[in-house]
Amino acid sequence: MSNRFNNKGLIIILSGLIVILILTMVIKVPKERSTLKTRLFDLDTSKVSEIIITPKVETGKPFEFTKEKNKWTVRQDKIIAQPMKNAVENILSEVLQLKPQSLVAVDNSKWKEYELTDSLATKIRFLDKKGKTLGDLMIGKFTYKQAANPYGYGGGNNIEGTSFVRLSNDKKIYSVEGFLAFSFGGTFNDWRDKSFLRCKRDDISKITYTYPADSSFVLMKKDSLWYAGDQRVDSLKTTNYLSSISFTDGDEFADGFRPASSPIYSMTIEGNNLLNLTVKCFREEGKDKYVFNSSLNPEIYFTSGKNGLFEKLFKPLNYFEKKEVAGKK
Repeated sequence: MSNRFNNKGLIIILSGLIVILILTMVIKVPKERSTLKTRLFDLDTSKVSEIIITPKVETGKPFEFTKEKNKWTVRQDKIIAQPMKNAVENILSEVLQLKPQSLVAVDNSKWKEYELTDSLATKIRFLDKKGKTLGDLMIGKFTYKQAANPYGYGGGNNIEGTSFVRLSNDKKIYSVEGFLAFSFGGTFNDWRDKSFLRCKRDDISKITYTYPADSSFVLMKKDSLWYAGDQRVDSLKTTNYLSSISFTDGDEFADGFRPASSPIYSMTIEGNNLLNLTVKCFREEGKDKYVFNSSLNPEIYFTSGKNGLFEKLFKPLNYFEKKEVAGKK
């Protein structure tokens, strides 16, 4: 009798525990899960007309992307520039893809630790054409770890990054996948278009170099062979050179520069399926640097030392000349 009572009591207790477990699973767990956003940022990109990025205090001043007549520009103070290709599209795409991995903190006690205070965070603000804020994101520190190759071969490990973020009007800190500090970091100039030369190597058929004194020459393709004047040149070296200049970016921006004289060096690139491209090189007065301008972006000037753009673009004639192999004539 006693054993049967004990067994009956245990069954009742066990049944009660099962009921409590079920209620916990049905009510409490979904409630806790619901506190974690499935999507960090909800933004109608069609309404975005302005994006303001405020870097960390020690990094630089704020700058803004503005859309007018479906064209984006980037501005800081009085400088208005063309943003690098797909810059705005990449910003919007990356923000919309942010999905919280975990809720790290619910109050401001850990803002400094995760670099999410006003001075430590990178801030991104999205506005519509009337200046109404559509969203405001703050990006803090990041961590990374080695992710083991599941196949155990082929170069070892990959790097997995975790970034910490919060919305400006929310105290909560979330972790998200990726290295947002790199994606949205940098200064105003890092977001500007630095395109200097863009063409296909195989379309180039002639380059005219205008140099000081009597050092000018023309590099020209004739019947699939390259010549400088009437002399054959080294085809491999010429091909490598053309490859290197066909996709060239500028170095540092020379904002405010206006040439006071004619260029000291210039080159004109001609070819098939190609609008002529002209490069001009000026000497920066009082400095051991050159200033460059190309017809691809005629309003933009770049500055570089002699070992930068100058050395890459303006080769002397003897650079291309064929070298005689020892013992051969």
